Amino acid sequence: MHSSAPPAAPPRAALPEHLQDAWRRCQRAGLQPDSPLPAQPDSDSALYALRQRHRSLLRAASPLMARLARQLTDCGSAVLLCNADGVVLHRLGPPAFLDELARLGLHAGADWRESRCGVNAMGSALAAGRALTVHGPEHYLHALRQLTCAAVPLALPGGARAGALGIVGPCRHRQPHTLALVQLAANEIELRLLDDTPGGAWLLQLRDDDEQDCRLVFADDGRWLAGCGEGRGRFAALGAPDDARHFEQLFAAPFEWWTQLARRAPERRQPLQDQLARDWRGCLRPLAAGGDDVFAPPPPSHGLPRHLLALTGGDARLDAAARRALRLVGKDIPLLIEGETGTGKEVFAQAFHASSPRRDGPFVAVNCAAIPEGLIESELFGYEDGAFTGARRKGHVGRIAQAHGGTLFLDEIGDMPLSLQAHLLRVLQEREVTPLGAQRAQTVDIAVVCATHRDLRQAVADGRFREDLYYRLAGVRVRLPALRERSDRAELCQRLLLEENHGEAVALSPALCQWLDTHPWPGNLRQLRSVLRSALASREHPDDALDLRHLDEDAPSPPRLHLAPSPDGRLADIEQRAILHTLSACAGNMSAAARQLGISRATLYRRLRGAAA
Repeated sequence: MHSSAPPAAPPRAALPEHLQDAWRRCQRAGLQPDSPLPAQPDSDSALYALRQRHRSLLRAASPLMARLARQLTDCGSAVLLCNADGVVLHRLGPPAFLDELARLGLHAGADWRESRCGVNAMGSALAAGRALTVHGPEHYLHALRQLTCAAVPLALPGGARAGALGIVGPCRHRQPHTLALVQLAANEIELRLLDDTPGGAWLLQLRDDDEQDCRLVFADDGRWLAGCGEGRGRFAALGAPDDARHFEQLFAAPFEWWTQLARRAPERRQPLQDQLARDWRGCLRPLAAGGDDVFAPPPPSHGLPRHLLALTGGDARLDAAARRALRLVGKDIPLLIEGETGTGKEVFAQAFHASSPRRDGPFVAVNCAAIPEGLIESELFGYEDGAFTGARRKGHVGRIAQAHGGTLFLDEIGDMPLSLQAHLLRVLQEREVTPLGAQRAQTVDIAVVCATHRDLRQAVADGRFREDLYYRLAGVRVRLPALRERSDRAELCQRLLLEENHGEAVALSPALCQWLDTHPWPGNLRQLRSVLRSALASREHPDDALDLRHLDEDAPSPPRLHLAPSPDGRLADIEQRAILHTLSACAGNMSAAARQLGISRATLYRRLRGAAA
C-alpha cells in the first residue's frame, strides 16, 4: 500500500444513505476522522480460546474463505472472517498484504467494531445488519482510506448474528463484483452452519418461479426451527417463526409425506405450494447431527467406485495408477496421490481404503487447506477436558485418533503449516498421539494416504515443506491424469449422467458429444459433473436428449475469472464484462442484476461460479 496522503472524504450528500447513517453513528460515538487507529489486543492464548469458542463458524467458513482467496490470487486482496463482536477470527491472503494490514492493526484477534475503528465494511456490516462496500474516502478514519472493502453479515440458523465475511484490498485494486462474490460465499457458509443444528432435523431447500431461494429447517415432528440465507425473511407473512410454527401451517402438504419422499429420492425437487398460494419447487434432506462431522467426507453416491479395480479399464494412465496403488494394499507404506484440483483424489483414496484389509475401519478425511492454522492442531490431535479456555466438556477426539484401525486421508497436505509438520512426523514415526492437555500418549494404528495438487519436491526445495516428512509420506506416489488427458471421457460422461439422473440413461447429441470431448476442462471431474448436472436441470422434459442448447447458460468461456486489473481496464470476455458491470451498478444485489440482465438469478450464480472455477 502507498503511504501518500489519504484522499479527502466525499461530501456527506455523495455517500449512500446507509453510509451516511454509519458516519452519524461514528460521530455519536465521539470518533474524529483524524483519530489514530486504536491499539489492538495481540495475545496468542486469547486468540486460541476465541477460535475454540467459534469452532462451528470457522469450520463452516474456512473452505469458502480458501476458495475466495484462490479467486483473488492476482488482486492482492485478503479474505477476513470476524465474529458477531467484530473481532477478526481468521485471515487469508498474500503474506505481504497481510503484513500491511497487521501494521494497521487488522490482524487476527483485532476488534474492528464500527464504534472503535469508524466506518469499515466488516464493522459497519455488523452495525447495519446488511451487506455493503466501503471504498477509500468513504471510510470515516483517514488511516483506512487507502483500503477498499466489502462485507456481508452472517447469521446463525435461528437468525442471531454469527459474524461477518469480508474482502479487503488496496484502493487501486477495487473490483466491481467483489460484493457479489462475498455474498455468494456467505450464503454457502450459512447453509453449512445448518449442519450444527441438533440431530433429527430436516433442511427444506426451496426455489420459486423467479429462481429465488429459501432454506428452512424443521424438526422431526415438522416444527419450524430456523431459516437461512437470503430466504430467511421470505415467510414472515405466514406468522412469527417460533417453535410452535409447523410445516403444515406453512405449506399445503403433509410433512410425513415429504420425509418419506426424501428417503426415496433425496435429490429430487417436487412442486410445493405455500399457504399464500405461492408456487415453489422443494427438496428435503436430513441434516447431520451436530458439528463433529463437518470435516468428514460426504457419503459416496451410488455410482462411486468401491474398489480400486473399479477404476481400471477405461484410461491407461488411471489404470496404471490404480494398479500401482493396489500393490500397496495390506503393506505399511504411505500413498501420496498427486493431481490437479478436481481430478478425483479423494475418490481414489476412498477406493484404496475400500480395497484394503482396513475396509471395515473408519476412513477419516482432513482437508489441511480448509482448517485455520489456529485450529488444526486441536483438530488433528484432539484435546482433554479443560485443556484451554473454551474447550469442550469431555474434550475432543482428534482426527488421527478417530482413524484408529482405518485410514487417515490428509488432503492438500502441501498446505499444512510448517509448525504442525514436525508433530505429524512424530506421530508417523512413533504411532502415538498426545491430545492437548493430556499426560499420556495414545497408540494409533492407521494407514496414511495423502493428496496434493502442489509440487511437494519444489516446496521442499523452497523450505515450505519438511524434507523428512516428504520422504515419510511419499512411500509410493501416483499421479491422477487431468480430465483433458483421459481417453475415457465419453464413458465417464455416461457414468456421471447415470449418477445424476437417478440411474436412468440419457441420450446426447453428436454436437454435444464433440464439445464435451474437446473442452479443456480446467476444473476436471468436478467441473464436468457440474456442467452435466446443470444441463439435466435445463431440459424441459425428462426424456429430452441433451444438446448444446442445454449448455447455453454454461457456454465455453475462459476458465478463470481474471480479477486483477488489466492495463486497459477491460475484461476479455464481453459477457463477463456485462455481468460485472451490472453487478456493480446494482451494488452487488444479485436479484436486481439478474433482472437487468434478463436472466434468472440461478443462471447468474452459475455464470459467476463457472467464471471463478
